[in-house]
Amino acid sequence: MTRLNENNIERFIRENKDKFGDYGPAESHLNNFLVKLSTRLKRIISIAPYLLKVAIATILIFVASVVVWNSYIRKDRHQVSLKNKISLTLEKIRKL
Repeated sequence: MTRLNENNIERFIRENKDKFGDYGPAESHLNNFLVKLSTRLKRIISIAPYLLKVAIATILIFVASVVVWNSYIRKDRHQVSLKNKISLTLEKIRKL
């Protein structure tokens, strides 16, 4: 029995390189590969509902934070805005 080492393997490959193209994998191997591939793709696609839930939660939190900011936190919410000041000025001018 010959020991397998790098030189023996290299010699075997060189002597039999024309035979390597003659044989292909069994048909069941291809079917097994396609089944595994399809299950992996389903796993990748199945995260879409979670991403949608995260997007909806992000939008809701953003809208809620804007409402809270404008209603409670903003310091100048009780001051007269420029738009209100202009409309009040225009009303005064019209009364004259």
